[in-house]
Amino acid sequence: MISAPANVVTPQAAAHWAETIASRAGLTSTVLGPDEVAARGFGALAAVGGGSADGPYLVQLDYLPDAGSPEVALVGKGVTFDSGGLSLKSPAAMQAMRMDVGGAATVLAVMAGLSRGGCPVPVRAVLPFAENLPGPGATRPGDVVTAWNGTEIQIIDTDFEGRVMLADALALAAASTPRLLVDLATLTYQAEIALGPQIAAVFGRDEPAATEFLAAAARAGEPMWRLPYDERYLDQVRTTSGVRNHPLHDSGRAITAALFLGEFVPRGVPWVHCDMTGPAWAGDASVDGATGFGARTLLELLMRRGATQDR
Repeated sequence: MISAPANVVTPQAAAHWAETIASRAGLTSTVLGPDEVAARGFGALAAVGGGSADGPYLVQLDYLPDAGSPEVALVGKGVTFDSGGLSLKSPAAMQAMRMDVGGAATVLAVMAGLSRGGCPVPVRAVLPFAENLPGPGATRPGDVVTAWNGTEIQIIDTDFEGRVMLADALALAAASTPRLLVDLATLTYQAEIALGPQIAAVFGRDEPAATEFLAAAARAGEPMWRLPYDERYLDQVRTTSGVRNHPLHDSGRAITAALFLGEFVPRGVPWVHCDMTGPAWAGDASVDGATGFGARTLLELLMRRGATQDR
């Protein structure tokens, strides 16, 4: 799904595949199309997908082996192609941008395997899909949009779109008050600058949650390294009326991206953010370079969590 061309994996096609996989895997699915996304107040996702003729979709998948609410929520960034929008990327930077659906595709793969693996933990996935293009309905730098939780987002740079659409998805996933919320995203190139192409960056506002996630990554053999979730940089994210999607600084952008996302996850919800920009893809833009990075870690985390509860 990640390696496939973006003219094949449109937001609509991605949502349809998720719905089909859910049916086969015994999951409950809810799919919102472009009109419903806008009508139900997901203004951040609608803004990211507004420039494409293939509008945005929001998919919710539930794996509920027993009655009750989800214990773990998973969110994945699903930009099926990222041109940068009106803040257009260079041609070279655009070549592999079909990989930007990697977070959502990885979460979808995990959800597909839960029943087959006998996972006892109830899990909810929220997958926002959009194509970031500079079309007639594209968001402009300087526009202000309202996320699902009511927070205003000032769009400074339309190429900082991932965090914007994740804002809606995280707010929705957190609304059920899960005991753990994890998001996966190919979010910032600065994570790769810091750690190289084979190591993912992990940000944890909650110590036990971060420790649990990193331990699962170690057992799964997926290299990850924790970077600081340091709130001294919050002034780069917050405005007088909400948040901005660009920190107006050139450094520390992996950190400020995590801080932006944290504004949409209430303090009472344990949350971990994984920026897997580097290891999500191997090779040049012409190859089928998707690695599936992160799926093993999430499966290990969920299965171990279930085993611990059984004891």
